[in-house]
Amino acid sequence: MAEIISILNLKGGVGKTTTTINMGKALSLMGNKVLIIDNDPQANMTRGIGITKPSKSIYNVYGENETVPVLEIGDGFFATPSDLQLALIENQLNSAMNRNYKLYKGLKNIKQEFDYILIDCPPSLGVYTANALMTSDWYLFPIQAGDEYSIQGLKSMESIIAEIKEDEKMNPTLSCLGLLITMYEKTNANQFVIDALKSSYENQIFNSNIRRNTTVKESIIARMDIFSYDKNCHGAVDHMELAKEVVKRIKA
Repeated sequence: MAEIISILNLKGGVGKTTTTINMGKALSLMGNKVLIIDNDPQANMTRGIGITKPSKSIYNVYGENETVPVLEIGDGFFATPSDLQLALIENQLNSAMNRNYKLYKGLKNIKQEFDYILIDCPPSLGVYTANALMTSDWYLFPIQAGDEYSIQGLKSMESIIAEIKEDEKMNPTLSCLGLLITMYEKTNANQFVIDALKSSYENQIFNSNIRRNTTVKESIIARMDIFSYDKNCHGAVDHMELAKEVVKRIKA
């Protein structure tokens, strides 16, 4: 049965999509069968792995109540693309019965086929993020080093997650996998944010940091994961260390 991980922060541009793609690829390189899901109407993850005009997408789950569609994109590495149509049906979903369980139902018959399922969430508290949290075992927060607004995005999510965990009918076993520092550089501004995090969340911060790396940006432009683009760069090393730490935390 898959370990399902939501990757989220209400602040955009903190590395959610990059983390989803590259951590997912790293886990697959470790011998796991991994599915990454683009759960964001912006479809950045979908473009980031080079998928264009898919015949089916996560839209079919929310709009048609279908099983999550899966595309093979590498050895042991699979993806569910998104579609801009998600933005068009969000208001309709908000008034639908069982609106927060569509992804849960869509994964029910296939999650046993994977070791890990990673869900790239939109930077909002809407129905798509709610669906991800209702079906996940874990959540992971990427936080951009040097960006205090990233911490505010984290704090805004905490009350929502607390409500989900407190209600036995929702997802009481949802657990924090950790806080991930992204775009890390050794500067005073970065250290200020890290010190602020440690004062409240020290035990939750990953030992692995994702260093700022121009090669990661290049891989995004090339529509490739970092390992396929340059397996020897800092970005590849950092994401592999993160994947190893994720496995260790889950198995602890």
